[in-house]
Amino acid sequence: MNYVADMLNMPRMRVYEVATFYTMFNREPTGKYHVQVCTTTPCMLRNAEDVVTRCKKNLGIDVGGTTKDGMFTLTEVECLGACVNAPMIQINDNYYEDLSLDDVDEILNDLKAGRTPKAGPRSGRLACEPAGGLTSLTEPPPGPGFGVRSDL
Repeated sequence: MNYVADMLNMPRMRVYEVATFYTMFNREPTGKYHVQVCTTTPCMLRNAEDVVTRCKKNLGIDVGGTTKDGMFTLTEVECLGACVNAPMIQINDNYYEDLSLDDVDEILNDLKAGRTPKAGPRSGRLACEPAGGLTSLTEPPPGPGFGVRSDL
């Protein structure tokens, strides 16, 4: 960080402010799998604390820790941007959403076994559609001439 500040000819503190504010800047090495649990309000309302607890139990580490084999690092982060699919975790570049506690174990155990779990919502819904199904635009669009006045 000192090198970057010197290269940009700016106070070193400015670089440290950015590097310590944003969670995407890791100041320490992380494990092969960086498990980031979102604990912002939407995820918290959908049991993110339980997801954190399950990750800690499954991996045998606390938040901020790395497993002894260097495979997993566990981090709590603020808003990963998939609020409608809360609770969720990001592992490296993959998002795992709509998580149950069993889903958390399945994902982590797959990674431990060398398998790549399927990313995305675990509930079966597509992307971020409503959990109860579509509520609007559920019928085909009207035919030609819809909305065009014929008396003009």
